[in-house]
This record gives sequence, structure tokens and C-alpha cells, in this order.
Amino acid sequence: MDEGRSAAEGWTMLSRFVTLQAALLRALMQGRIGAEACRAAQRLPRHGDLLVQGERWRFHRHGVGVGFEGEASRRVVDAHRALGTPEAFDAWRLMLYLESIGVNAVHLGAREFLTDDERELEQWLAELEGLGLVRRQPREVRMWKLAPQH
Repeated sequence: MDEGRSAAEGWTMLSRFVTLQAALLRALMQGRIGAEACRAAQRLPRHGDLLVQGERWRFHRHGVGVGFEGEASRRVVDAHRALGTPEAFDAWRLMLYLESIGVNAVHLGAREFLTDDERELEQWLAELEGLGLVRRQPREVRMWKLAPQH
């Protein structure tokens, strides 16, 4: 497979993951963001269903996260809800998503990063940060966001 295409596919999967996670969290929080979302999350049911992007998603709250599974696609999104920032993600949660869609590796240049290894995904994200594509959350060392595209 063409390495440039592989890198583009990895970026596309990451963008889709972040977009989907944000849509799921916004639907769950009914449009609330920031501190208001954190307070609202404490009053949400522990389990339930949502309709997002034309698919029914089952959700369950746990610890500081909420797990979603697509009924038809079986995609898994486990979001960190305590931040109140629906676009923020970490390598572990990205790893779960990539596993659920059957992706074993992502590429950047000539390098391959295995997606079942959180440390390798962290390295991939650090490389993307160097390219200005993602950025670390200022107060959360292991949390990331897509960089604004100009």
C-alpha cells in the first residue's frame, strides 16, 4: 500500500473518530458544554440509547467515562466525559475505537504504528503533533485534540 495513502487514511480515521465522539457526547449532554456538561453528566442515566448519525448507540456511564457501541456497526467509542470537551481524546480510547473497526496499524511516512499498543499510538500522536495536526490538552498530559486547520 502507498505510504502517503496510508498516512492519509490514518488521519481520516482519527478525524472520523473525533467527529463521532463529539456527536455522541453532544447528543448525550443535549448540547451542554464545559462545566455545565460535567454537572449534567452526574444526572444522566447509567445506561440508555441514542440515535446519532443515523445509527442507534447504546451507552453506559463508568468512572470518568461513558462507553458507546453502535448497534449496527459495532464501533466502540469510550469518551472521557469529565473534561466537558467532547473533542478531547486519549490514546487508550483511540485504541479501543481502532480495534472495533478492525485497524491494526497506522502509518506516517515510512513508519508503522501498531494500534493495539497504547505507547505506539502515543508516539503516532506525538508525530502528528510535530506536523501541527494534533495538540496536547494544556492541563491534561495524555489528552489530545485535533489542531485547528487553517
